[in-house]
Amino acid sequence: MAALSVIEMACWDIMGKALDVPVHRLMDRPVRQSIKAYENGWYTVERTSEEFHRAARSVVEYGYRALKLDPFGTALNEIGEPESREAIGLVEAVRDAIGPVSELFIEAHGRFPPKVAIRIVKELAPYRPGWLEEPVGPENPNLLAQVSQGCDIPIASGERVHTRLDFRELFEKRAVDIVRPDITMCGGIAETRRIAAWAEAYGMLVAPHNVGGPISTAASLQVVALVPNFKAQGHFNDFAESWIKGAVPGNPEVIDGYFAIPTNPGLGVTVDPGIIEQHPRKRVHFDLNAEKWHFRQAVVEDVDVAVSKQA
Repeated sequence: MAALSVIEMACWDIMGKALDVPVHRLMDRPVRQSIKAYENGWYTVERTSEEFHRAARSVVEYGYRALKLDPFGTALNEIGEPESREAIGLVEAVRDAIGPVSELFIEAHGRFPPKVAIRIVKELAPYRPGWLEEPVGPENPNLLAQVSQGCDIPIASGERVHTRLDFRELFEKRAVDIVRPDITMCGGIAETRRIAAWAEAYGMLVAPHNVGGPISTAASLQVVALVPNFKAQGHFNDFAESWIKGAVPGNPEVIDGYFAIPTNPGLGVTVDPGIIEQHPRKRVHFDLNAEKWHFRQAVVEDVDVAVSKQA
């Protein structure tokens, strides 16, 4: 599905650039004047309330009005009282840093069974999160539905659901409130729009998952410009390595919490091969249950070195 998705996205980009129009205009007219943004990956700091407060404040000062974090450290299946208090303390610090108006999204990466997740939801409620994402793993929509029906906080999931038929179960069981298809994993631009339309029929909002770089951000912006039931678009670009945005220029900047609707042809971005050549691809292992995983420094080795070793 990843291979199909990126080929499909490339075809849209070729057509848009050939016709000198943004991809979204090949499909329809935008339904909004701007696109709400949230920042992810900003909390590469020590897991203390003071450090998370400082880092969250920098996100707001950058111009964001929404952000997301996973405060649960290495918890898996259960979380003890000290760890739970620490996680809630981080959320409290972030809410204080961003103020009462900015939106706060919580990620759980499928860490917990339903009853633990429901308890955590109750502890998070005073900080008014806009959603709790993957409180349980996405493999069993019945468990997601159990959590969703047992709490008042909106539940989000979908980044690890990769076909339209698998999304159907989330819809029919009303397992989530916010659907999170990843445009690079579920079939591409047209398929993501179909999933969003299907979610609308079930009264659900859509917030496309986006863990990639500027190209996947560009493709996501083309889609959400057309989605009436859109919630918010996340990305990592502004708090990632400084060279990443320079390697793929063209995306609108986040201003006062919003992207502008893209106007450049195709996906709206171009690629600078010179910058990319300076940063060759590396083989990466990212373990969400390892200590200090949130620093996202999980490089293992160069791809060429790994391939030569295998040979």
